Amino acid sequence: MSLGKGQDPKASVAIKKRSRVPGVMITQYVEQLPLGKSTPDFTRKPLATTVQEGKKGLFKAMVSGDPAPTVTWERKNGEVTDPEKYNTRFDERAQEHILEVLRVTPDQADTYKCLVTNEFGQAVCTATLKVMEAGFKKSNTANGQEPNFRSMLKKT
Repeated sequence: MSLGKGQDPKASVAIKKRSRVPGVMITQYVEQLPLGKSTPDFTRKPLATTVQEGKKGLFKAMVSGDPAPTVTWERKNGEVTDPEKYNTRFDERAQEHILEVLRVTPDQADTYKCLVTNEFGQAVCTATLKVMEAGFKKSNTANGQEPNFRSMLKKT
């Protein structure tokens, strides 16, 4: 197989693999994995979350792969590079890669993508962030008070 100029030889194949974790897409870049090496994968993928406006949103991922993969985060409609709005870190103790959405605003409600990459492949999954407006309260009745069932029963 001949490669064109500027093509990455590792990316000459793209084998789609199934992860043990539902919703994760793995692409293997090599025909045959060397003994003891593996494509990246998620051992725990980030989950969809709903956060109140002004609070901190967190996406956490645990990953595997040999050699150890790098983890990057993307957003469908925007960037996650602004340090005033986003922070990425690795929690050594919990072995979690974390994307923090600092002081969440309604415009940050979006689909976020976690990419886990090493020289043998890439694993990708997405999670959504929903934002609740500040001051929003769940209530059972229009006036926000619990219904009084005894008075309702007396009416019958």
